[in-house]
Parts: sequence; structure tokens; C-alpha cells
Amino acid sequence: MKIRFRILLFLLLFFFTTGISSIGQKRQHFNYRQTLRIDFVLSGDYEQQQSAIAAYKKRPGYSGGQNQNIPSFDYGTYRLILLNPQTEDTLFLKGFCTLFEEWRTTEQARKVSRAFEQTIEAPWPISKVRILIEYRKKEGQFVTLINELFSPEETPPVTQIIPVENPAEIIHGVNDPYKQADLLILAEGYTKAEKENFLHDAKNITEYLFSIAPYTSLKDKITVRALYIPSPQAGTDDPDRNIWKKTAMNSSFNTFGSDRYLESFSTWTIFDYAAGVPHDHIIVLVNTSKYGGGGVYNHFSIVSARHPSSPQVFVHETGHGLAGLGDEYFYNDSPTPDFFDKESEPWVPNLTTLVNFDIKWKHLVPDTVPIPTPPTKKYKNVTGVFEGGGYSAKGIYRPALNCRMKSNEAEGFCEVCRYSIKRIINFYIQ
Repeated sequence: MKIRFRILLFLLLFFFTTGISSIGQKRQHFNYRQTLRIDFVLSGDYEQQQSAIAAYKKRPGYSGGQNQNIPSFDYGTYRLILLNPQTEDTLFLKGFCTLFEEWRTTEQARKVSRAFEQTIEAPWPISKVRILIEYRKKEGQFVTLINELFSPEETPPVTQIIPVENPAEIIHGVNDPYKQADLLILAEGYTKAEKENFLHDAKNITEYLFSIAPYTSLKDKITVRALYIPSPQAGTDDPDRNIWKKTAMNSSFNTFGSDRYLESFSTWTIFDYAAGVPHDHIIVLVNTSKYGGGGVYNHFSIVSARHPSSPQVFVHETGHGLAGLGDEYFYNDSPTPDFFDKESEPWVPNLTTLVNFDIKWKHLVPDTVPIPTPPTKKYKNVTGVFEGGGYSAKGIYRPALNCRMKSNEAEGFCEVCRYSIKRIINFYIQ
């Protein structure tokens, strides 16, 4: 009995000490009570790009924990990597997308160069880390744009704090950032007299979000906060109609020449307002009844507040910004014919070129469904491989005849998109 007891005691001590050691190794690199915010610039044109750090900033709070340092999925056209400078081990990785990459597909980018603000956040490093910002080429390979050392002691940060007199209001969920997926809705184009209007609009789109699967079954895992930011004037810019408004976040329609594309290039300002409030994803809610919106993965989503289709647009754009989903609609004469490379597999989870379909949703397609799948009523309610998506009518395929990532008329998300959203939410709560 004594021998068995000693063996059992040894095993318990071994498990306990190795477990603590493993946890210590994960925790020793970051302080999860603070955030390292990296503001940088992407500049260039259709053929080339470069990047430079504008500022390192430190803010209180961080919405994640040690289990969210390295995702199991590979999303984003760009990525931030934090390395241990001694061992070159990857300590943190986060993929993201940018408005700059969209601009590079426009005709203007073939004529001139432009610069865009970008922000990405990570837990605060306790010791020196090597910072890499990389770009994924259309063929899939990553190239390094930024490679430099960051020291929490030697690199001076700038602290950004939201004034206490302007607190965020929880409109759904509980205040537990380390266990919840946190959505933050910011007010844009609402004046001092319109705070209640903003809260009403924010609650309206939030209620609609939780009426759509898979959010219906995920509502207990998500917290939604609304932060009222007063603007000097109500509304937003509408350049085609010569309407200009002075607002907190400089939003505007007619982005890249598309009348309904509502966006803001004031990325740093938006993250300034969000500082100090838990956010895994930011939504900018714009005080306008005109149809429009936009969503960029791990950047932010933006939507007009009071068009009849605003709730549907909100869900669609959050599919981009939160879950990295691609557009499943297409044009017969695509304005962006080369947005996706048809000779390689796109990273977005709900589009395929069939170059490497095994890594996508092939396991979800029934044996009785042909690949590619004819767009007929017979396959209306099945997961298949339907040609047309990612703005191109040919060579890009989507999982369903219709889905919320294709049109507002769809009842909801297809099976593939539902799975991808669940994966993201579960990542943020682990």
C-alpha cells in the first residue's frame, strides 16, 4: 500500500507541477489586463505596398485570455504575429483585413498611391517581443511588411482612456469579458439630444441579431454594449448628393465609388472611442435612414441605423467583420474581377475555387449532391457547391443557393456560415 501511495503521490505531484509550469509559460509573456494597440499605416497602389508603425499605445483592459493567443483557423489577408525574440516561438497571432486591400482593386489604385490608417490589438507583452505584420499574397504565401522589436520598458506607449462620464451601457448579456464574446456598438452622427434614439436603434439591431441562427443559440455567450458618442451634427456624409456632416467618426457613403458603401477611414479615432470598453468586435451605428454599410474582418463593421433593411445589413456586415465571411453575391460583369485568385484556394471559409475543396465544406455536401451543384429548386435547401460568389460569376463557388452573405432576402445563414460563426464565438469564449 505504501508503494502504491508513493506512486500515486508522485503522479499527482508530476501532473500538478507540470501543469503549473505549462500555465506559467503561457502567462508569463502577457498581461491580459492591458492591451497593446498598434497604429500603423498601409500605403501604396495596385502593384506595391509598404507599411510603417505610427504609434504603439497602451490601454486598460483586454477582452481575451491566454487561450485566444493562437487561433485554430487561418483567416485574414494580413496578420499580426508576436514572437519570442530569443526562441522565435510564436506567442500571439491575429489575422485581419483592411480597407486598403479593397482600395488596391479600384481603378484609382492603378493611377495614384494612397495611405490608410490601420489598427490591430494584442495583449500587453510583459517582456520584449518581435512584431511582424505580414501580407498574404493571392497565391497564399505571406510576405513581411513590418519586422521590429517592441519593449514594454523602452518603447514609450500612449495611453488612451474613455472619459468616465461617458460609460458604455450593456444592452445584452453580462459583464464578463474573459468569458463572453464582446460586441461594442458606437454611436456615429447622433447629436447630444439623440442619445435615446441611439440606444433604441442599437437595441433594435441587437434584437434582430439574436433572432437569426446561429446567434439565437449563442446569445448567452455574447455581450453587447452600446457607447454613446455625441457628434456636432446629425447624419453622415453623402458626397454624391453634396451632403457633408461634421461627425465624431467621419463616416461617409460612396466609398470607393459605390453609393451604398458606408465606411470611415478614421480608424484610429474609432479605436480611441472604443478604448477602455471590452470589444472583440466594433460596430459603428450611423444615424441615417439611407441604405448602406460595410464590414472588414477584425477591423470594424458599420451600418446605417434606420433603413428598413438595416437589421439585415447589420447581420451581413457583422458576418464579414466578426466571422471573416466572404460575399456570396456576384456580378456578371464584375467590377473587381481579380479580387480572388482563381488558381488558389481563398482563405474565406464560405467560398471556394475547388482548387483545394477538401479543406472547405466538402464533408458537408451529401453524396447525392453533384459538385458543382446545379442552381435548381431540387438543391434549394441543401449544402452544395454553387457557381458564383466573391463578386465573380465564374470560377468562385458558394455553399448555398441563397444565404445572408448573398442577399437580404435569404431567411438566414447557410450551414457553412453558421458553422463559421459558431467557431468564432466559441474561440472568443474559450
